[in-house]
Amino acid sequence: MTTPVQRAAAILAGQRFVVIGTADADGPWTAAAQYRLLPGGLYVESDRESRHARAIAASGRASGVVYDTAATVSDADGVQLSFAAREVDATGARDVLAARLLRDAVSDSEREAEVAALAGVPQNRLYVLDVVRAYVFDRDAWRSRGTDARLEVDAVRVWELLAEVPAR
Repeated sequence: MTTPVQRAAAILAGQRFVVIGTADADGPWTAAAQYRLLPGGLYVESDRESRHARAIAASGRASGVVYDTAATVSDADGVQLSFAAREVDATGARDVLAARLLRDAVSDSEREAEVAALAGVPQNRLYVLDVVRAYVFDRDAWRSRGTDARLEVDAVRVWELLAEVPAR
């Protein structure tokens, strides 16, 4: 049987999309984005004029959920995350892209092509989402009492496990 920390790491390692939650003067907002893993968090690429990008720039905070898209209803599982978030411009992108965990690692030439592609679209930025807190679905509460609850997991330990995941 896997622990909640192991489940969180497995979900994050096995999926590619995060639903990002932000809030602004108009209220809450969610947006799906493809993510890549970093030590202690993840990053997404987005247009700096998107609603979630503007909210991140204004508040420095976001939330997110990554869920197992292949799970059946009875085996549903996901990771909910609280982030300290920041925008990274094209000049800082090289460092962010180089810091990726093995799951998302690329060769030096591929990374330079990514840097050039990002610089080629002036309105695009990377958004680094540093994990502050992480939670998984409390399967025991659901199965025994029908209660929709979450368990907080040690985010540092989750990312230690993610650092061990080999490149694909």
